[in-house]
Amino acid sequence: MNRTNLIGTIIVVALLNVSAWNARAEGTKVFSPSNPPAMKPIASHKTPAYQAAKRFKHGVNLGDYLEAGNGWGVKVSAAEFAEMKKQGFDHVRVPIAWHRYVGRAPEFKLSPEIFAKVDFVVTNALANKLAVIINIHHFNELDHDPQGATDEFLAIWRQIAAYYKAYPKALTFELDNEPHENATTALMNPIYARAISEIRKSNPHRTLFVEPAGWGGIDELNKLVLPPDNNVIVSVHCYDPFFFTHQGAGWVGADFKQTGFQFPGPPGKPLVPDMKLEPKNYVLARIEKYNTLPRDQNPSSPLAFTGKLKFIHEWSDYYGRPVHLGEFGAYIKADPQSRANFYGAFRRAAEAENIGWCIWDWSANFRYWDKTRNEPMPGLHDALFGKTP
Repeated sequence: MNRTNLIGTIIVVALLNVSAWNARAEGTKVFSPSNPPAMKPIASHKTPAYQAAKRFKHGVNLGDYLEAGNGWGVKVSAAEFAEMKKQGFDHVRVPIAWHRYVGRAPEFKLSPEIFAKVDFVVTNALANKLAVIINIHHFNELDHDPQGATDEFLAIWRQIAAYYKAYPKALTFELDNEPHENATTALMNPIYARAISEIRKSNPHRTLFVEPAGWGGIDELNKLVLPPDNNVIVSVHCYDPFFFTHQGAGWVGADFKQTGFQFPGPPGKPLVPDMKLEPKNYVLARIEKYNTLPRDQNPSSPLAFTGKLKFIHEWSDYYGRPVHLGEFGAYIKADPQSRANFYGAFRRAAEAENIGWCIWDWSANFRYWDKTRNEPMPGLHDALFGKTP
């Protein structure tokens, strides 16, 4: 998740996604391969990427930690990795702001400080038999000017790859989190190819994760072009229905500040719009649909994401590229029962499509783990795993 410069883009993307995917959710849109011709399908589903994907079924993000700015970072203790494993997670995704620790061009030398911080996570996760994804997170310069920041991007990965080249295969690299703004999928395709080539010089067999642009958008899959490397997993993110998962979040615009949405809808008692937020007509229309439409048609229901997950499965099968759901979750402003309902429904829908998932996040504002009580947030363990740890 990227919290900086989100407001305008999130509103536009969310609105477009709602209209673009309603037809899919209702079954009137079917998959058809439409990637550029350069994206060649891989016929086998027994590639190293598919074998690696078996280690990334039930994951958790260490959100607001090594990617965090001053004032909103969380702490993670060594004991928490054992708890993650005990809870049922098989991997952790580690967002990291490597670019904050680089020296001057052209070397862009990484500080030993950041390697020490990442080593703490990697070694404790691996010691507890958790697979690990480390990424580049919040690299805003790459989003603003993809071509201008490419040299730094490649230099960072060249150093990361060299440092971790002897580590076990359970450690994996994700090239960039949620490309957006000027970092379109079309521009990122050749940059990714160059990064993969650089990493392969020192890590010929390391599993890599690649996200399309549009904030890791599922609808961007059909613009992705990957080199013929059979150890690359594609990662996408999904926070639908956004008005439920991000209700009241401080970094989104007023159109998503309305709270009180339950999952699934409709509510037993109609939600009253907060007129102090000066809701636009389409926000009022959304609330009306939420209040009145039956569950199988309600915008706050699995209808919001089941079509997208089915599309992922079909795209993956056709192109021979495993796809991982790198982020999904619901902000803590939603009521506990609705959060549990949402996580359970989303998890079941993803697993029905054979998609591995990684929730956002462990102990920050979308938290799974309640550090004050040293236990999962209400209902979330059963929602994700269906059994007592």
